[in-house]
Order: sequence, then structure tokens, then C-alpha cells
Amino acid sequence: MRVACVGGGPAGLFFALLMRRAGDHRVDVFERSAPDATFGFGVVFSRLSLMRLRRLAPEVVAGILDAGARWDNVEVRRDGERVSASGHGFAAVERRAMLGMLQRRAAAAGAGLHYRTEVDPASLLDRYDVVVAADGAGSRSRGAFAEDLGARVGAGESRYAWFASDRVFEDMTFLFADSPYGPVAAHAYPYAPDRCTFLVEMDAWSWRRAGFTDGHTRPADFTDERAMAFAREVFADQLGGGRLYGNGSRWLRFPQVSAARWHHKNLVGIGDAVHTAHFSMGSGTTMALEDAAELVAALTAAGPLDVPAALAAYEAVRRPVVTGVQDAAWASRRLWETPEAHRGAPLDALTLRLLTRAGQLSVRQIQRLDRDFASGAGASFTALPEAPVRRLAELAGVLVEVGAGDGAEELAARVERLRRAEVGLLVPAPGVDTAAVRRLADVVRRVARSAPVDVVLAAPGPHGAAENRIAQMVLAEELHATTGVRTGYACPSRELEYGWTHVQAGRADEVWTTD
Repeated sequence: MRVACVGGGPAGLFFALLMRRAGDHRVDVFERSAPDATFGFGVVFSRLSLMRLRRLAPEVVAGILDAGARWDNVEVRRDGERVSASGHGFAAVERRAMLGMLQRRAAAAGAGLHYRTEVDPASLLDRYDVVVAADGAGSRSRGAFAEDLGARVGAGESRYAWFASDRVFEDMTFLFADSPYGPVAAHAYPYAPDRCTFLVEMDAWSWRRAGFTDGHTRPADFTDERAMAFAREVFADQLGGGRLYGNGSRWLRFPQVSAARWHHKNLVGIGDAVHTAHFSMGSGTTMALEDAAELVAALTAAGPLDVPAALAAYEAVRRPVVTGVQDAAWASRRLWETPEAHRGAPLDALTLRLLTRAGQLSVRQIQRLDRDFASGAGASFTALPEAPVRRLAELAGVLVEVGAGDGAEELAARVERLRRAEVGLLVPAPGVDTAAVRRLADVVRRVARSAPVDVVLAAPGPHGAAENRIAQMVLAEELHATTGVRTGYACPSRELEYGWTHVQAGRADEVWTTD
């Protein structure tokens, strides 16, 4: 088989390595930059992702662990206080070191690596059996076939700048601070014995108030010295005299890439070229490597090569996995885009919000990882509520369901007619859709201003269990933060531990059951 790979980042190199090991295939990797040209610093892997990758290429995982750093704790710091939770094993490695390791192994396996080589993806389709687009979030390959792939590229609301520091934080550490312009956060984690990533993030309003430069208007290798000086000043106590380093470090908005189809003809995308997930999930590189492995498996399956069928099989396997990660990353991203909603939370509740921000963990599960979490946080977190919770059937009055197409005035009039009864608004989660969540919250807010609403209940929507859990969590948080009405999280009894977790994290006032 003849395969061309556009992009010599981790995804492209890992694909080339595995493809060559799967058979005597011709694999050419085309990378427009030099071999040692890269931006950013540390690449993060969870314990589970390393376990999966170890089955595919154990020596690659060994190289990551030997060259990088490992930790087990997540720590949150604010105003001189700190809370830590253990049991969340991670590892990180310098991106440049990882690229060098993959380059050497791919070349040794017989892949052709062509650096400083710009190619037209369309021109490769007739020369190769398969063309793999592995050229990242700014993919020119995707751009050349954007309409055919149904590609969409948006941008997150917050701004971030990616630095490194010689002040090494031993664990994954989240720092929260105030600046003259508004709240600022930092994600810090080690990737080498003497270096850590130090990623600084601001919400859009605070960033605009500061009058910073939009990094998208500057060259890719531009480092914003004013942004670096600002980060040094805001986090001076945490850095403790440590220095910051730049490498194309400037204020950016995270690119939200998705595609209705990951392949067209014999072109197929992997990694950020066709899907991204916010960096606060630390899953981008993992997803790209797992894409590469699944694509190799599909292309080299037993039987005669059927490229369209193989590409469809690859996408069928990977898309549900990626969608789940993207949904979780959507929820995680919101925490950083709306810092005012979390600014006044006690540090223990803020830590719980951080640990559960993707809708995947409950207090029960956190306590299984770290039995001392609650006592260490100085909190009385429990897996389940000690007192009985209310059921929807026990509402003394009437529940009025709020739908995406409902008007606030009509709903308010209906609620007004029910003045003598206890009135609740039942709001089913609309799914992983920021605009839809905000529209519903706005309707509820307008109703509550003009009619007597006693409680607003975020309820499951018509989605699968995983998506419902994420979407309902975000809806509850939005209703709680913006409507000014007592907010409940309504869930089946089997989901009670999640609803109770959201109450303890300050996303809702109370939990109800629907059965």
C-alpha cells in the first residue's frame, strides 16, 4: 500500500511507525517545518491513556515515562490556601522530546520523512492509495476539502497563553488569582525534572479590558512579552522567583474543530485535523495517537484492501469515542470561560467543581481514588445525601415544563395563574449546545422576574446517559448562576450520587429524583 501522511506531528509519526510495522507499505510523511520546529511545551497523558498506548507501542510509552515526569495529585491554590486530591495518575513529556523519539522510531521502521516540504493534499490523491491529514487544528488538508468534509471551525471565548517555567510544580496544579482587569487562572504541571508547563487563561471580558494583543494577528513564533510580564506579576508568589519562557507564547483562542465526515475519497483525517477537545481535558494528543492506531488497524485488516470501507470502519469506531471526549471538554471549557461564577466559591467546593467539571466523576468515585479527600479538603463531602430527597411527584403544586421554543411571556402568564400553588419549572437539558443552554436560562430568568416561581429543576433531556449527565450538569450550573431562583438537579435514583455531587460543588441548591 502507498500512504502519504501530511503532517509530521505526534499523530503523523505514530501512524507512520505503526503502518510500517504492520507490513511492507510505502509511507511518506510530509512536514512543512523543520524536524525540531514545534510550539508549546509539555504533552499530558492520563494513566488510562498510557495503558492503552502501551499495548500498541510499549517502547514509545517507556520513552515518554523515561524522558518526562509523573504525578498522582491534583492541587488547587487560591489566596494562599490549597486543597489536594490524589489518585489521578498522569504523565507528561516535552513535546520536542516526544517528536524526536517518534521521528527516530518511524525512520528506523522505514518511513520516509520529508521535512521543510510543502505539499498540496489534492495532488497526492492520485499518487497514493491513502492520504492521511495529520496536520493539526490549522489543517490545510481539511481546508482544501472543507465542504466535502463538512468541516466547522469555531473558537472558544476565553484567551490563553502557553509558557514554560523553571519553577517546577510537582503535581497538576490549578492556580486562581485576581488581576487589575479581572480573574486569571493558570494550569501548571511538570514535563521534565527542571521544567513545567505554565498555561495562563483569562475570560474574554477581562482580556479585552486589559487591552492585550490578539495573538492570531502575529506570526506563529511570536512571543508576547507583555503577556509574559503580566503572568509573572499576577503569579509572582506562586512562581517564587522562577522564570517564564516563551515559544510562540501569545494570547490565543482555542480552535473548536469538528467535521461531519472524517474522510473524502481516499483522504482521511486524524487528530486535531478533524476534531479538537479543549486543552483543560489533556486529551488532544491521546486522541490523535489512538486515531492513528485505529486507522492502521482498519487499513491492514484481513482481506483485500477496500479503502472506502476501511476509512468508514475507522470513523465508525473512533467517532463515538471522540464525541464523548469532546462533550466532556465542552463542559470543562466552560469553567474557564465563566470564572466569575466560581470566584466566590469556597476552595473545597471549587476543587470539587474542578475534579467533576467534565461530568464524569462523583464524590463516591473521588473517594475511591482518595479516601482522605474530604478530610484533606476540610469539607464534609458525602457520596449520598443523608436526608431524604424530594421526588417530582411530591411537588405540592405544579411543574411547568420549559422547552427550547417556549416564549417567556406565555410561560409567565401560565405561572401567574397558578399563584396559589407551589410552582416549579422543569427544564430538560437541551444537549451539548452552549447557545441552547443560554436560551433556556434566559427564558427561565424572564419568567421568574414576572411570575412566582418557587424552584427551577434541571432535568434529563432526550439523550444518552453520558451526554445527559454532562448537559444537565451544565444546565443546572447556568440556571443556578443566572436565574436567581432556587435550583434543583432532578435525576433518576440511580444517578443520585451525581446530583448530590453537583449540590456539594455549588452547581445546584438541592437534588430531586424523578422516580
